[in-house]
Amino acid sequence: LQNNSIWYYLPMIIDSHTHVSKILNSRFDKSYEEILEMLLLEMKRAGVDRSLVIAGLEREGGFNPTTKTLVGLIKGKSEFKAIAGLDVLQYTADDLSALEGWLADKSVVGIKLYTGYQHFYPNDERCTPIYKLCQKYNAPVIFHSGDVLAGYVKNPKIKYSQPILIDDIATDFPELKIVIAHMGNPWLVDCAEVLYKNPNVYADISGLIVGDNFDTPYGIMMLQKTKELISYVGSDFGQFKLIYGTDWPLCPMDVYLKFVKKLGLTKEQEDKLVFGNAQTVFGL
Repeated sequence: LQNNSIWYYLPMIIDSHTHVSKILNSRFDKSYEEILEMLLLEMKRAGVDRSLVIAGLEREGGFNPTTKTLVGLIKGKSEFKAIAGLDVLQYTADDLSALEGWLADKSVVGIKLYTGYQHFYPNDERCTPIYKLCQKYNAPVIFHSGDVLAGYVKNPKIKYSQPILIDDIATDFPELKIVIAHMGNPWLVDCAEVLYKNPNVYADISGLIVGDNFDTPYGIMMLQKTKELISYVGSDFGQFKLIYGTDWPLCPMDVYLKFVKKLGLTKEQEDKLVFGNAQTVFGL
């Protein structure tokens, strides 16, 4: 059982959306190895058992590690699992082969596609081989959805990252597990409809709060809108399809857990949020 008094009854807490990000002119302006150690310390302080770490879409030397670098970075560390990243606009047959190898041996447990940061829609035919590969290995596709972080890449365009576009893929690939990152914020109602309509779609709650204070007009608004999404989709145990994630290092883990407690969830919903749905979707 967790020592963390907020979550004393939970057997496990999984943060399904973290990064080992180099952030210039901050305390995260370090090596990937040092940032991973910072992440592990943060997990211990907050009582988090496991984190899913997401690779970037860049080639070597970028803001986030490549999939290959990330897999090597966390090798032998049971607290972590890797989520692959892929440059949809210029991936090669070798990239796809490497991805299949990582999926086959469980070095990665899913892949994130950066719609918005890259200029492609989810139904772009270049994505089809990726979807088929994930479906083959029962691994989810995570879509960046909603707002984009200014400065991560040049000229991001949010028209590509609207969650309603994911309905095409959910419908055409009904056996493919899909996660809408960030609940598509600010298009939470669109996200709610896609969740409600498609049994193969989940959403993570990461990135809704940035920084160490959610007791602001924006934080209060996000809390209310998250509650509204839950009501729209359905609050029954079987319909609860949200997954816990923080988007660390953008928000401290203990702050995000306090945000979750303010949602007023039942114990069964909290169980699904902080570990149950992640176990189902990522095969943990």
